[in-house]
Amino acid sequence: MASVSLIIGGIVILSVGTYLMRLGGTKLGNRLALSEHSQALLSDAATTLLFAVALAATLYEGEHFAGMARLLGVLFAVFLAWRKMPLIVVIISAAVVTALLRMAGIQ
Repeated sequence: MASVSLIIGGIVILSVGTYLMRLGGTKLGNRLALSEHSQALLSDAATTLLFAVALAATLYEGEHFAGMARLLGVLFAVFLAWRKMPLIVVIISAAVVTALLRMAGIQ
């Protein structure tokens, strides 16, 4: 049960941090004279944080490698998203690819 509360705590911390970064960007953006480059960096900071969390969740299950099936499923989802497929198609296709690979014995 401790791991569930740890995960929920992590989600809350990331959510609050993301919200504060966005809020800080809008509040400070009107008061500080920042260059366009600095404004772009502040805007991309939350996206970078969420991407890092998604990447860690893709590659690791706890402290161990999550397996090639998950990695290939996520890569297939990225490919479908790049081809601008609808989100539901991307999600279901990635789940099916991952499940088929695991049924084939690829962990």
